[in-house]
Amino acid sequence: MYKYLTANTVTEMICLLVSVIFLLKDRSAYWRLFMIYLFIVCITETGGIYLRNIRVHNYGIYAVFLLFECSMISTFFYYIYRKYHHRISMFSIWAGVFLLVYLTELFLSNFKAFPYQTATFMSVVFVIASLYFYLLILRDEKFRKLGTYPPFWITNGILFYYFGSTACNVFFDYLIQHDHSHAPNLSVRYIIFNVLNMLLYGCWSYAFICRYYQRKLSF
Repeated sequence: MYKYLTANTVTEMICLLVSVIFLLKDRSAYWRLFMIYLFIVCITETGGIYLRNIRVHNYGIYAVFLLFECSMISTFFYYIYRKYHHRISMFSIWAGVFLLVYLTELFLSNFKAFPYQTATFMSVVFVIASLYFYLLILRDEKFRKLGTYPPFWITNGILFYYFGSTACNVFFDYLIQHDHSHAPNLSVRYIIFNVLNMLLYGCWSYAFICRYYQRKLSF
């Protein structure tokens, strides 16, 4: 049992618990969707560990999860952008481009490898989307207290995670060359992704709490 309790899984389970506590009665279907997504995250992570322990390649489960990941984050940006402009066509174009890149990479690898290039491409797009959201906030005439503004903290987590993961992937060869640890769980790349995971789900957990009190004050 303890082999499933890693830094990543514990962080994700805590975030799932926080989402259930603070979002279960939320009136917005989108915010409640975070609970379902985080449940899928926990199942994927646990399944990946199980397959690794029985010495079966687990890239397939993460490749499928990439679709859920892209769908959830993309829907979030559409949700917050629509307050400023409503362009479902842009969302549809992005979904089409992502699927094209995703399926092409899987086809070229004969469906026998995780689509790393697609994941990197997606990460870059999410970083740009996060920065664009900051620009929209700066231009917005409506005052918002960013310290307790839920979408701001969701976006912060997304920016930290995807910017960090993109940089880590870009310098992957460098990190491998200068990593003197022979234990996978002590590698520099593994530690970096653990920290990024904590930042992502830490920001999200705080956003869920802010969303709860925001909803309470609106009654």
